[in-house]
Amino acid sequence: MKITSKTIIGSILMFIGLSIFFGGSLGGLIPTLIGAWLIYVGVKKYDKGSKTTGVILSIIGVLLVAQSLPFLLGIAFAGVLLYFGWKMINGESAKESSGRTTYMEPNTAPNMKESMHTSFDQEWEDFLKKK
Repeated sequence: MKITSKTIIGSILMFIGLSIFFGGSLGGLIPTLIGAWLIYVGVKKYDKGSKTTGVILSIIGVLLVAQSLPFLLGIAFAGVLLYFGWKMINGESAKESSGRTTYMEPNTAPNMKESMHTSFDQEWEDFLKKK
């Protein structure tokens, strides 16, 4: 893998995203889940005819979810940073494969458009020319 400016910036974005993701405690997820559950129960009670209880439970649920909004936005921001960091690091290889995975049969040569030419190949050719 070549180290380019995209690779460095992508690594920095991934590092920041991971630190945000794991730096915040996941304890903020519990009130969010409880709030979402209260909203669900409140809507169900409202539909069954218990309108006052349904509205009260839904309001409490919305307050719990709204209080967790900074936590949810932080997790979403961390996910976005991780996504773009990963894309920047693996951008060159993703363009070549075009999203498809190919599998080769054992003992078969890869189907390459252009041959790989390494420094060893160059040294070998130079050695053969000297003989």
